[in-house]
Amino acid sequence: MKILALLAHPDDETILCGGTIDKLVKKNHEVHVSFFTNNDQAYFASEKQKVRILRTKLEGKASSKLLGFQVNFLDFVDMELQKDKGRLIQATMGEIRRVKPDLIITHHIKDKHIDHRTLGEVIPEANFQSGCKLCGGETQWSATVILQGEVDLEMTTPFESQVISAISSENVANKLAAFSCYASVKDEHKTSQDWLMSKIKSCLALRGNTAGASYGEAFQVSSYTPISASGTKLLTTILEE
Repeated sequence: MKILALLAHPDDETILCGGTIDKLVKKNHEVHVSFFTNNDQAYFASEKQKVRILRTKLEGKASSKLLGFQVNFLDFVDMELQKDKGRLIQATMGEIRRVKPDLIITHHIKDKHIDHRTLGEVIPEANFQSGCKLCGGETQWSATVILQGEVDLEMTTPFESQVISAISSENVANKLAAFSCYASVKDEHKTSQDWLMSKIKSCLALRGNTAGASYGEAFQVSSYTPISASGTKLLTTILEE
């Protein structure tokens, strides 16, 4: 199976689905992650924006090596994905046609970050349009299933999950190690690094326990395109530990 995670910022992959990525790679599935922005606006104090962008890419590559996914940077501007949704859809179509994924993972439409909400809105449509003869592409391709996950370090955004990807304690450890690749996350939020690590693990336990597993990552299933029989089989592969 081939999986494509379409995410707004480097570090989103660790929070939203790092354990699931680790699980799937260890089962010999092919995982690609495309970052739309480079955390351009996450600079502060004495660090310059250009330095921050370069550091972000190095951190994203470090995470990719640890979790075993293939990485691509699309270089849209942080906090500005909503400015041209047509261009965003076209770029997304390009990624889908390039990778030809069976399944897509992305953000959900009610996330608290504007870039996350924007991708949650446009990616289901882009996946549909990618399967049509549009935008000059020689190849048409649509993923069978889209899963939309949560990125909420403060636990303040309501999230009604429909499926839980069960993950092991080893997957959890690797998820947290990948999260630690992003050195300044603790300074960008109002909480300490230790609290963030504890919160992530507690959330994984909460999500997992609702589905009878020790740990889990929660997702909504996009209803933009009806799920086929083959899509149901893909979901089974994703959900089992």
